[in-house]
Amino acid sequence: MSRVAPLAPPWSEEDAAGINSWGHPDRSYEPLLLVRCLQRHPAMAAKLRKLGESLYVDTKLPPRVRTIAILRICALVGCAYEWGGQAAFWGPIAGVSDDECDALVTGADVGWSSDEKTLISAVDELEHTGSWTAKTWAALGHSLSDEQRMELLIAVGWYRTICTLCNGLDLPTEGWMRSWPASA
Repeated sequence: MSRVAPLAPPWSEEDAAGINSWGHPDRSYEPLLLVRCLQRHPAMAAKLRKLGESLYVDTKLPPRVRTIAILRICALVGCAYEWGGQAAFWGPIAGVSDDECDALVTGADVGWSSDEKTLISAVDELEHTGSWTAKTWAALGHSLSDEQRMELLIAVGWYRTICTLCNGLDLPTEGWMRSWPASA
């Protein structure tokens, strides 16, 4: 179990509304353990949800690009919980195959396009240095606009924060999530 006990049902109306406001409207999974833990601090949970939701609503970044970047930052910080949820739910929606999801953890060569290799290297650079060189910014510019590159920075930073939270809370993966690749 996690280091912080999740809010358990029966939930108050306010807690139920907060918990159920997270996630994709078409989700088929129960409220996330992460969300039920966060709801112990409802004011902060609501603020976090707004930023997270903004990464998926009226955005300019293509879903596949966003998902590859998110899966890669999850892999770099060893966050099996967030990686597993992203790989199971968003991977298929964004057209990122199971093999590609796994490769973002293992480093296997799955035939990434040139732009995708640049994206993956950019996420690695951002995690290791906290920034991008002018060369990386320009390379990303071959396929992404300035606004898309800004969204990419925000998405990677946001999911780095979520991964830190999940790892710090020691959240175990949930049954519907993809398992961390055994070869990692």
